[in-house]
Amino acid sequence: MLFRNKSFLVLMIGELVGGIGLWLSIIGNLQFMKHLVSSDFLKSLILMVGLLASVVLLPLIGRWIDSTNKKTVLLTANFVRVLSPLCMFPALMLDSIPWMIASLVLMQVSGAAYFPSVRTTIPLLIQKDQLLSANTIHMNITTISRIAGTAVAGVMVAQLSLMTNYVSAFIVFVILFGLNCLIQIPKQTEDPVVKASGPKEKMRFSEVFTLIKTERAVLVGLVSAGMLNFFFGGFNLLILSFSEVQQSDLIMGLVYTVEGVSILIAGFFVKKVIGKTNLVLGSSLLLLVFAVSQFFMSFAHSAVSVLGGFVIFGFAVAFFFPMVTTIFQRQIPSHMQGRFFSFKEMIDRVLMQLALLATGAILDLFGTPWYLYIMMILSLIIGVFTTFETKRHKLDVRQNETNAARKPAGEKAAVTG
Repeated sequence: MLFRNKSFLVLMIGELVGGIGLWLSIIGNLQFMKHLVSSDFLKSLILMVGLLASVVLLPLIGRWIDSTNKKTVLLTANFVRVLSPLCMFPALMLDSIPWMIASLVLMQVSGAAYFPSVRTTIPLLIQKDQLLSANTIHMNITTISRIAGTAVAGVMVAQLSLMTNYVSAFIVFVILFGLNCLIQIPKQTEDPVVKASGPKEKMRFSEVFTLIKTERAVLVGLVSAGMLNFFFGGFNLLILSFSEVQQSDLIMGLVYTVEGVSILIAGFFVKKVIGKTNLVLGSSLLLLVFAVSQFFMSFAHSAVSVLGGFVIFGFAVAFFFPMVTTIFQRQIPSHMQGRFFSFKEMIDRVLMQLALLATGAILDLFGTPWYLYIMMILSLIIGVFTTFETKRHKLDVRQNETNAARKPAGEKAAVTG
């Protein structure tokens, strides 16, 4: 049982606690801006400041993660996160947008370091044949924290003061910092590739691009994940549009609930269903399932069809992300995982912002059904393309140790060179 591993258990509890604090801050920030900024465009620009700061720093953060003890990275990232709600106290007292921007920058920068470091820490705490299960648990924990965080934050913003909201976020982040102090990460053995290279050279972020070119399974995973993250970027706008089309606020709550519950239920079956499956092929084929779910969602006036589409979507998400994350953790050499996951975080953040702009424009110009037709066609095209690439190059990554194809590209080079 993974939960017998105390450090993994503490890390997951921290993810749950930290996720709730994160949503307390996000919803509190939106409520704070509501009273001070009338323009939605200005609100989006303010929110993008923190994002841009984190994107600029991510290459440095990636090198830092690879060259530093992972526990040090987690503690430093969470210390910065603790400072974020503190900036909102003068913001509330002075009605100050600059103080709020300072809070956003601290929150985004801490997340830019924290999330990649969690993904690089998980393989250090568990056996490699447990990665799929661990990633499934991690995704379920983040889903629970999102549901709980939005519910708690919604009630607090409606019933209590914003000051109480940010004090609660501060307390939650202090608890998270304390939990991270309890994690015991085994000392890393020196990567064989690093040993073979002789004297220690300066780490270059550009090495990630070389690795992606040589490791096609990773490239296929990035393309597949990119498509889904693009859809997630406009997720909230899409759900808002369903509410407007059906003239019902109830559908918004139902969609979030159905999607979240579907992910949690499917999570119980992930290891049994795909435990011995080719993860590259499986994740590629799941894009076709996403296309089916988007087809059902395109009947925007029908609550039954929309909810049915999100049930399919939730089940597919529950399988997709653990599979893709396991591919990355399997194929990327340990001494490069910090830079790789920082690079992926950078792609995700930029993609989601572009998706937000594209979703708004398409919904305004063409309407909800046509937006979903476009997403469905893109999912089909990319799903067929990645499946074809997987078959053509015989890409095969599984969670069991016996599969030779799962060996990271860097390790292959060490053997052949």
